[in-house]
Amino acid sequence: MENQYLKEPKREWDTQWFLIEGGIFESIQDDTFESFNEKLWNILIALTSKNKKDENERKQLVVHLDKVILMVKGCHYFLHHKKRLHYKEDWIDIKWYKNPYRCSKKYRSKADRKLNHHLAHFEYPFTKLSRQEIQNFPKAFKNFFSKMDLSSWLNLLGDWKNCVLNDESLFEWMVDYAPLETYEQLLKLHEACIVAYHWAEIDYPPPNRHLIKDYLSSDYVDGYRSASPYERIEQIFYEKNHTDLRDSILSLYPLNPSENKPPNIEIDDLRYTLRWLLETGWLLLQTNYFPEDWLDPDAADFLRCPVPKRELSFWKPESLSNKEQKNLKKTLSKLYYGIHLQDEIYIVEGRIIFQYERGWSAGMGEEGLEIRNRLLKILDILTLIVLDLCKRRTKLEGVCYPPEKTEKVEEKE
Repeated sequence: MENQYLKEPKREWDTQWFLIEGGIFESIQDDTFESFNEKLWNILIALTSKNKKDENERKQLVVHLDKVILMVKGCHYFLHHKKRLHYKEDWIDIKWYKNPYRCSKKYRSKADRKLNHHLAHFEYPFTKLSRQEIQNFPKAFKNFFSKMDLSSWLNLLGDWKNCVLNDESLFEWMVDYAPLETYEQLLKLHEACIVAYHWAEIDYPPPNRHLIKDYLSSDYVDGYRSASPYERIEQIFYEKNHTDLRDSILSLYPLNPSENKPPNIEIDDLRYTLRWLLETGWLLLQTNYFPEDWLDPDAADFLRCPVPKRELSFWKPESLSNKEQKNLKKTLSKLYYGIHLQDEIYIVEGRIIFQYERGWSAGMGEEGLEIRNRLLKILDILTLIVLDLCKRRTKLEGVCYPPEKTEKVEEKE
C-alpha cells in the first residue's frame, strides 16, 4: 500500500500542487463552495435527528462524509510535507502589518466597516476564518489540529460514518456531545481549503481585490503585487515626473483664464493618469493591512523617483503646509472626506474633455478650485511617499530618476 506521507514532489516548482493534491484538491474538486457546505449540513441533520433514511440517502451522505475525511487528511498532509520540505512561500509565509496610511477613524464613512471586512476580498461568502487565518491559511489548518490531533479527528469522523451507515443518531451512540462545534470547525477548514486551492492556482486575491475590482471597476493586471498602492504610484510616474504632472493640473485648472494653455501631457494619458492618481490615494486610505513585502522598498525591482536626482536635496512640496506634511495620513483622510470618488473622477475627466473641445478656454468656479487643490495635494503626498521609499532603499541599483531639464541659452549676436 502506497504511503502518501513518504512522497516527494516530482519537480521543485510543483510543490504548491503537490501540497494540496494529498487530499485537499480531491475532496473539493467536484463541488461548489455552497454545495459542499450544504451536504455537510445534511450530514449534521442526519446525525442529530431520529428521522429514518433510506439506503440511497445513506449512501449519498457516506460519499460526502468520505470527502470530508479526505479533506481532513489532506490538510494534515499539507502541514506535514510543508514542514518536512522546509518549504516557504512569499504569499503565505510572510508577516502582515497595518497600513500606515489607513484612513483615520474620524474620517471613515458609515460603509467603511462593511467595505473593508477582512473577508471582503474573497468572492466566496466566507464567514468562519479570522483575519490571521485568511492572511495565512495554513494557520487555519494548524488551529484545526490544535483542537485534536489527526487520529482523534479520524476516530470522531469514523463514528459519524458508522452512525450514518446504521441510520442512528450521535446521541444514541453517545459520541460527539458537541456535533455543532465539530460542524463549525469543518466549515472553517473547508474555507481554508478553498483559499489553499486559489493559492496553488496562483489566483490568490490580494487584500484589496474588492476595492480595485468591485469598487473601482479596475484591475491588477500584473498579478498580486501590482495591487499594492505603492506599485500603482509607480505607474503614475511612468515616463512622467512631478513637475510635468503639476504643470498639467495647473493648465487644466488655471487661476487666470488668460493663462489657459494645453497641458504638456497627451490628453488620453492625462485622463488615465489623473484617474489613477485619485484612485491610488483612495486605495491607500482603504486598504487595511499590507503583506510585509509591499512595505519593503527593496522588494521592488526598481523605483521611479518623480524628482530629478539633482533636486532631491532642496525639493519641497508646494501645495502642502508643514503641518500637512507631518501627518500625511490625516491630510489624505481629510482630502477624501465627504466626496464620492467615482463622481470626482467623472468631473475631472469631463473637465479634460470640455477643455480639449473648447480649445482650453473654460473658466473655473469654486468646485473646480477645490478639485485643483485636491489633485495638487494628492500629487505631493504620493511624491513624498515615493521619495521615502527611495530614501529607505538599501539596494545600490534600481532607482530611476527623471532626466534633467537643460535650459537653452540664447546666443548673443
